[in-house]
Amino acid sequence: MKTSDFTALSSYNDIHSKRLNTIIMKEEKEYIEKQEILDAIREGLLEIKKRRESGSDGVTLQQLIDEL
Repeated sequence: MKTSDFTALSSYNDIHSKRLNTIIMKEEKEYIEKQEILDAIREGLLEIKKRRESGSDGVTLQQLIDEL
């Protein structure tokens, strides 16, 4: 292979690598956002459960959903 071939191949690999990293970062971000939402829901439901068991007033399930 000629030097220009290596340069072209290297450039192609760099572009491909950047695109792949962008896709991976986007998927990781979406996963983190979904996980944060699920954690917030779980936390809110546990809080509602504890308050119902103790008899204290707090947010209703509808208020929790509206807040999320």
